[in-house]
Amino acid sequence: MPSALREMGLADAASAARLKVSAALLPELRDASHTVAQRFHLDAPGWWREPEAPELLPSIADAVWDDLRIAVRYRRRDAEVRRELEPYGLVLKAGVWYLAARAEGGFRVYRVDRFAAVEPTGARFLRDEEFDLPAFWEERAEQFARSILRERAVVRLTPAGARRLPHVTDRVAAEEAVREAGEPDGQGRLTVTLPVESYEVALAQLLGLGPEAEVLGPPELRALFVEAARRTAELYR
Repeated sequence: MPSALREMGLADAASAARLKVSAALLPELRDASHTVAQRFHLDAPGWWREPEAPELLPSIADAVWDDLRIAVRYRRRDAEVRRELEPYGLVLKAGVWYLAARAEGGFRVYRVDRFAAVEPTGARFLRDEEFDLPAFWEERAEQFARSILRERAVVRLTPAGARRLPHVTDRVAAEEAVREAGEPDGQGRLTVTLPVESYEVALAQLLGLGPEAEVLGPPELRALFVEAARRTAELYR
């Protein structure tokens, strides 16, 4: 991932390492990295957004690489807190950098762009060799995705709406809702109970299904769709 290495400030080190490894390889293997790079490329950020490397990312990457304890100031909503962290690993998710670190109380995840200051303490920490960054991230990401789905929407879907639902809202939640729905009614429509982040988010997501979805409840959410339909009809009257 050349772009990620550049953002962490490790591009030069990675290039030097590749040269050293390449020099030690058998002649028939020396162009392997070039061959692979010309066939597989990972572009991490999503469409329609410019990738932005957080200013403090290189300092954090250095601390991660060298197992250095850091003192940080971190913005949380409208407050700023101070912490001492043992930085274990960096994760790039959809163009956003996250730090997995051990603090008092255990391992936590921090958004790198919310760090206001990062200072090395000069002390190294003893890394827990059983810590598995990919497994840790997968577990925390799933917990986070479920934690923000605080509301429920009852939706009646046409067959096309049921097929398209995972493309407009949380995929796992949508697939589970369709799977757990009862039998289709006489018109082939399914009634599902869908976890959603909020009624406003559900409005924005489910409007993408158009007439393939009818929101049955709760009343507050249905009222939002009634008003959106009224305003849309007024535009196209």
